[in-house]
Amino acid sequence: MVFYHISVLSQKTWGLDPERVDHVGAAGVDLFFVISGFVMAMIVARPGAFNGKEFWIRRVARVVTAYWVITGVVFVLALQLPQLFNSTTADLYNLVASLSFVALDQGDGSTAPLLVVGWTLNYEIFFYAIVALTAGVFADRKLVVASGLMICLVTAGILLKPVNPNLAFYTDPILLEFVLGILVYRTWSQTRSVGLNLAPLAIFVVGTVLLVLQWERPVGDWRVLFWGVPAAAVLYGSLGVITFKSKFLARLGEWSYALYLTHVFVITLYIKHVISAVTTIELPWQIHYLIMTVLAVLGAAAYHMIIEAPLSRWTLRLLRRRPAPRSVPAAPAMEPAE
Repeated sequence: MVFYHISVLSQKTWGLDPERVDHVGAAGVDLFFVISGFVMAMIVARPGAFNGKEFWIRRVARVVTAYWVITGVVFVLALQLPQLFNSTTADLYNLVASLSFVALDQGDGSTAPLLVVGWTLNYEIFFYAIVALTAGVFADRKLVVASGLMICLVTAGILLKPVNPNLAFYTDPILLEFVLGILVYRTWSQTRSVGLNLAPLAIFVVGTVLLVLQWERPVGDWRVLFWGVPAAAVLYGSLGVITFKSKFLARLGEWSYALYLTHVFVITLYIKHVISAVTTIELPWQIHYLIMTVLAVLGAAAYHMIIEAPLSRWTLRLLRRRPAPRSVPAAPAMEPAE
């Protein structure tokens, strides 16, 4: 996803070759949705009763608060320095919709939140709500009901072709990628005891090749087929063949959400302001790509350590805090019997 945004913003700003956008970089979103389906299926399948309150506490601490901070920053910047943005405006209606993770039509057919990449979190929170509902109310520990509900929504979208942007958003076929993640978990949990074999490696290679073949090709309405299915193959295969023991890679994993939230700011700042100010230095575009990638990772690390991680810990403590027991007034002393 980082490389996709680097590619799009670079081509648009520098006019290198508008046809050569690294579209497949956007498949990072599809992999993200598949992984989310996998993780939610794993969480809900754990032994013991499903605790809906703890489920939401963890989601809010992990996802919501750090996103709210970035959204607030975007709103303030759009209010004070609107020249920094192309189309984002400091609109209270959009701010409320963004903070509530609801995809609402802004009047022009767009349902994008203030932080443009936040559209994926609108889907993510919607998926969490379906999981919490079906697991809590219907004891759907295998997420069969949740999967069926999302398949029904997508089917309704395909058959009815809703014109309303809100309905179109919540019936988009991209919801099936969460179902693919659930399917990957169910398959992996039943096959992981078999031991190492060539099947995971073959599936991983096939998924990777299918994604590479789509490198510069926009997929349009066939996104789930061309990106979602290969992403599911990559996830399943990697579970069987890839083991990360590097502390740096572990850190990258910790910074991944912060990278998602902040990378567009870093890339835009570099392309529109840093490069335009330094006109005496000419570098190959590959070097610019490398510099932007490094800066994006550094920015993500800083945001994670300074904002995201401390805020997440504080949110967990706050939401898990039990209210102090109410003091009961002492009973009045009994008068001695005459």
